[in-house]
Amino acid sequence: FLIMKTKYDIIIIGAGPAGSSAAILAKQKGLDVLLVEKDVFPRDKICGDALSGKAIKILKKLNIFDEFL
Repeated sequence: FLIMKTKYDIIIIGAGPAGSSAAILAKQKGLDVLLVEKDVFPRDKICGDALSGKAIKILKKLNIFDEFL
């Protein structure tokens, strides 16, 4: 584990749905982002087994829905 860079505009702890979405949005806004997660992906997570209509709207707003599919 080595991070060459030491300064970021934003550091997000937790790469679950909320943290990942926040990191994507911040990066799209031009911020320099570090996303930190303690677990190894892919991971089994009950909330990751389905997508609500609200989640699909968010993926579309982030312009990543087609890539997600």
